[in-house]
Amino acid sequence: MQRNLLLSTLLFLFTALVSFAQTGSIKGSLKDAKSNELMLGTAVRVEGTQIGTQTNMQGEFELSRVPAGVHTVIFSFVGYESKVISNVRVEAGKTTLINTTIAEANTTLDAVVVRGTKNKGTEVSVITEIKKVEQIAVGISAQQIQKTQDRDASAVVRRVPGVSIQDDRFVIVRGLNERYNTVMLNDAITPSTEVDTKAFSFDLIPSTAIDRMLIFKSGSADLPGEFGGGVIKIYTKTIPDGNSFTAGFSLGHRSNTTFQTATTYKGSGTDFLGFDNGLRGLPSSIPSTSTILSGANTPAVVNAFKSLPSYFNQSSLSVLPDFRGNLGMTRRFNVGNLEVATINAVNYSLTHQRTPNIEFYRYAYNADAGNTASEKEFAYNDNAYAENVRVGVMSNWALIINPANKIEFRNLFNQLGSKETVLRNGYNNNNIELKNYSMTYEQKSIYSGQLSGTHELSDMTKLTWTGGYGYTNRQEPDNRRFTSSRTLGSNDPFTINIQQSQSPTLQQAARFYSALTENVVSGRIDLEHRIGKADASEKELIKLRAGTYLEKKDRNFAARWFGIVNANNVGDAILTQSPDKFFDPANLSTTGLFYNEGTGYEDAYKARNELYAGYVNAYVPFSSKFNASFGVRAEQNRQQLVTLKRGSGEKLNVDRPLLSWLPSVTLSYVLNDKNQIRAAYSQTVNRPEFRELAPFPYYDFNYDVTRVGNSDLKTATIANYDLRYEFYPSEGEVISLAAFYKQFTNPIEARILNAGSGIAFGVGNAEKAFSRGLELEMRKSLKGLASSKFVDNLTLLLNASIIDSDVKTGFSGQSSDSRFLQGQSPYLINAGVYYNDNESNLSANVLYNVVGSRIFLVGDGVVFPTVYEMPRNVIDLNVTKGFGKHIEVKVGIQDLLNQPFRFYNDTNNDKKIETGKDDVFRTYKRGTTSTIGINYKF
Repeated sequence: MQRNLLLSTLLFLFTALVSFAQTGSIKGSLKDAKSNELMLGTAVRVEGTQIGTQTNMQGEFELSRVPAGVHTVIFSFVGYESKVISNVRVEAGKTTLINTTIAEANTTLDAVVVRGTKNKGTEVSVITEIKKVEQIAVGISAQQIQKTQDRDASAVVRRVPGVSIQDDRFVIVRGLNERYNTVMLNDAITPSTEVDTKAFSFDLIPSTAIDRMLIFKSGSADLPGEFGGGVIKIYTKTIPDGNSFTAGFSLGHRSNTTFQTATTYKGSGTDFLGFDNGLRGLPSSIPSTSTILSGANTPAVVNAFKSLPSYFNQSSLSVLPDFRGNLGMTRRFNVGNLEVATINAVNYSLTHQRTPNIEFYRYAYNADAGNTASEKEFAYNDNAYAENVRVGVMSNWALIINPANKIEFRNLFNQLGSKETVLRNGYNNNNIELKNYSMTYEQKSIYSGQLSGTHELSDMTKLTWTGGYGYTNRQEPDNRRFTSSRTLGSNDPFTINIQQSQSPTLQQAARFYSALTENVVSGRIDLEHRIGKADASEKELIKLRAGTYLEKKDRNFAARWFGIVNANNVGDAILTQSPDKFFDPANLSTTGLFYNEGTGYEDAYKARNELYAGYVNAYVPFSSKFNASFGVRAEQNRQQLVTLKRGSGEKLNVDRPLLSWLPSVTLSYVLNDKNQIRAAYSQTVNRPEFRELAPFPYYDFNYDVTRVGNSDLKTATIANYDLRYEFYPSEGEVISLAAFYKQFTNPIEARILNAGSGIAFGVGNAEKAFSRGLELEMRKSLKGLASSKFVDNLTLLLNASIIDSDVKTGFSGQSSDSRFLQGQSPYLINAGVYYNDNESNLSANVLYNVVGSRIFLVGDGVVFPTVYEMPRNVIDLNVTKGFGKHIEVKVGIQDLLNQPFRFYNDTNNDKKIETGKDDVFRTYKRGTTSTIGINYKF
């Protein structure tokens, strides 16, 4: 009933709006073709109209109220040849950019044709968009992305104020856990790419596909209501400047990896394409779960397991350099009176990561001891090697019906495969030496597609719509791990550890298979109508907006696993064999070793989420200096999950319908053309992810823990308050200072659980929390500060955030003492120096990033303390040099300092980490990466 009423209201608003004329604008800059100096006082006019102006002191101009269509723009100045630019396309409500030159009268000019599509991917364009947007936002342009030589969206977003990256993939905004972000790809919400956490893996989107990226840090009725850190909008390119074909490749060298010897295992013949060809798949000859459980050591079952591919087939190799290649093609052409534009790209990468000497410790924690005299339960030293393959395909199309109507079809597909081998050496507090192995493979197929339309119904009314479809398929075929041991200090052969019963374990001689599929269908409609005089400026118009968003998400997950057991008590003659001999199928028999199934009731679940949302919003300019944007969003969400309880097999049915009313308001005061102040308030939510609700237990070899969900999780609510001062010295420059405060109810946090004989990683709700902070952003050119061409070409970038938080915990076994919010950093710093010389086609930059210590896992206060991730200083160097019109060479060094990743236990529970007083939990180095690449444009 509520949903029907909401949709009826929106339909009424759509049909009630009216139409007026269609106009856009043209702006840009003009320089002397020979000296490159700014041209002042040059006449600029649109041929056949009365529209004209002159360039200002900065050589800039703007032509307003230009009728939509294709025009000719003429530049004229005494002593100079008139510059005529034809085919300038103006779209209603948009700005067309022209940056050009004019030559003296005795200079013969070549014909110049400019396509009149607004370029939103330049630094100037993105800064202008941030200045005009009604929410508090930051962003980065395709132009700046090109300067940094970042490979994917995860590296790109590091350059944005108050943003950091966790595990090289997951974005944290304002120091908050990645779960508090909502990611939109071309205005459609993306699904979580991880099964264990609520997060979007940003490394799936190549930087070459990004037109611009905007991060909204304050809420608005037209934005999704589920976020706490920010709404991250990534727009991929659709309309190119012209026809082109590009090809490129790069080679990368990683310290500690390239040309080093590593241990791997034999995979399938298609691993290099990012997927397994079926070699690792569970054969159809393997009996059903019920058949195996009724008689695992029958001849038929034992013989069926002998058909499995080889369990242990490790070998050594010398690691080759990383390889990345790309192909790109753009086209613009006409079909009758219609214009078609397309951008297509194929990206391939095969990279390697050898991580030696991963130190990992666990301690016998005594919460009452109040000291650091911790006894080690175990000490591990891991050597890991991973091969990562990505095949990415982007195909974006635009149909320009006329300047007022455009249809776009965007497609992004990624195929990813990761093969990892981990060899673990160590010991435990029972004087047992350990030697454990893990051989895993994960493949993902991820597709995201959107069909959208933009329709300028009039100069005052715009309708946009988007239909989206997302598909995720994640497979873990035949992940293997086993343990072996011997008395510490002895020369005895290692004994393969397996259960002397019919009950297998996930740690010992196990094989694990899982499959996940998720389908997401979404649709949205947005309508904006402006009210005001026909000759009024954009800021003087009242804007009324209404829209609706629908989304249905379905997920199916199932896992099966098996382990070798020793119910027949075979002797050491077999158990002490080398792994390649122990796992020989000849050792399987009805009276010897055999496989048994360990799959439980809880190892599968089905889930669905239905979201129906609608909003109304208004922008009202109360005066030329003061304006307000306010509205309300209603979200009716129903989250469902069905699984079976462990042990009993009793049905567990999660059904969470929830209606959320989410008001928002933003107030802006314009001091002058270069200074403004914004204040904002919004109410938002944070919902559990499917995996977080499912009780399915997953064994994580790297951390030697079981990860579990929590079907009792509650939806968190967040009240957001923001205040921001913005200063725009000139186009493309910004300096801002912001303060924010967030009040959480039932925040969801990653935590450590006491699982009886061991520990588990899970999630839970704290009671209440707050987060507050200050942010500084500066993007400033040094042009004109010194009489030096080198200094003129420099731009400085500085982003810094200081954040504090406090949590009143509600977890079992914990006191009510306050602590930091899990995943939040107390400070973030991003800094960069950019050099760009257009004449020599040379650009270079030095980038610096550091993130303050943050809680990685909240301890239970009983058997495990809170774990902190420590800061790392990261410096990147990049140089790009063009040779002629076709060749571009890029050289880069990433993570020059190669500082270790360090995780510490807060052993003495004083909410801070001090070397020598708190225990090391985990530490490792990934290595410095050096790349050289070449791109050729045909």
